[in-house]
Amino acid sequence: IAILSAILPISAMVPVHSVLMLGLSLSRAWYFRHDIHWPIVIPFAVGALIGAFAGTSLYIDLPGVFIAASVAILMLLAVWLPEIKFKKEIPHPFFLVGLIHSFLSALFSLGGLFQPVMVRTKLNKLQLIATLAAGLTCMNVFKISGYITFGFNFKPYNVVMALAILVAFPAARLGKALLHTISEQQFRTVFKVIMTVFALRLLYRAWILI
Repeated sequence: IAILSAILPISAMVPVHSVLMLGLSLSRAWYFRHDIHWPIVIPFAVGALIGAFAGTSLYIDLPGVFIAASVAILMLLAVWLPEIKFKKEIPHPFFLVGLIHSFLSALFSLGGLFQPVMVRTKLNKLQLIATLAAGLTCMNVFKISGYITFGFNFKPYNVVMALAILVAFPAARLGKALLHTISEQQFRTVFKVIMTVFALRLLYRAWILI
């Protein structure tokens, strides 16, 4: 998203980013398709359908400082707060995760909720990658449909989007090969560090916008 902000109009940055993320998530979902945990993906996708269309109808109007600060704080809380215990009376907690994450993603290009919550599940690293990829594929399809519904024109950016998606498939294959070389603990630690660094970077961007 940082690169896109330097080469695209602000109004195009978020929708085009959704298309690029669709290519990345779809490629990962394909390579890891046998490890997808559907009991999480299905309720997440149902929530994402609602959240994505609500978010795409509003995303243009929020100020940048609010966007950056909100997403950064959400990410840090999701990663570092004590383990979340969902109440038993909530039969499908990932429906709520899908709704909230996709709504924020449609507005800010980053939901900041699905990935940290997934890290806290009992899934192994292959299932984690596969399930994230499948859920995010559904979400990005819904987001793109929403942007089109509310009048965004993707045609001027077709070349950029096509090239990025083509590169995504060999990159996902390489990532799958490298994933087998690290342990579960290393994977989760690196994941948390990456999320934290990105959150701190967003807070810095919010600070300079004040």
